[in-house]
Amino acid sequence: MVGNKLPNDLMVTQTVTQNIDATSGSDQDGPIWGYHFLPNQPAQLITSEKAVEFLTAPGPGLPEEFLWLHFSLSNVASEPWLRRYLTLPETFYESLHSDVDATHLEQDADAMVARIHDVLFDFTFDAPIATTTLCIKPRVVVSAHARPWRSIDQLRAEVQAGQVFRSPIEILARLFRDQASVLVDIVRKSKRQVGPMEQQLLAKRISVSRSELGSLRRMLNWQPLSVNRPIEHCLC
Repeated sequence: MVGNKLPNDLMVTQTVTQNIDATSGSDQDGPIWGYHFLPNQPAQLITSEKAVEFLTAPGPGLPEEFLWLHFSLSNVASEPWLRRYLTLPETFYESLHSDVDATHLEQDADAMVARIHDVLFDFTFDAPIATTTLCIKPRVVVSAHARPWRSIDQLRAEVQAGQVFRSPIEILARLFRDQASVLVDIVRKSKRQVGPMEQQLLAKRISVSRSELGSLRRMLNWQPLSVNRPIEHCLC
């Protein structure tokens, strides 16, 4: 079973990487991509212009209607666009520029702000940690990253495949579920890396560098999720 699974995983990873690379270098104003969710319907891909129309339209809109907008922090126009068309808590912008390593999820008025860590698609010992910051509001999900983020792209693939999401909080819940799956994959791959090291140590043939061991420890040093308030009490 394992022998048959690895090639499929590699193909999925390559496809995901190609999809992300096509959009990561966005130089436009606004999001890299966005989706419009309607009740009990698959989401529709929307342009930045359509997102502005939605965000600036008068009235409350349809029940259970919301957007998911994704931004690249490498685009200097992203933050000004967000401040112009959305009212997001300052904790979200602080999280964008924070150097704190801990994963966190907190409520701020009618919004939830999450800062979540991931790894880049091709897991290697020297792969940098990638971080995504999200803001969840009743009618919009905003996500932003500086590097390609595997869990976000997996979730986007589910949306493109027609998965129906009824609310922004369902987007966040699915992201955490997919993130857990990513962590399982990382642990499995790390075990395969550790095995030869252990054999060398037992045989007293120590050829593993300290930097390699330190990189592995860094990749596995995941901070526990700190939830300041229960999710079920948010955005009700």
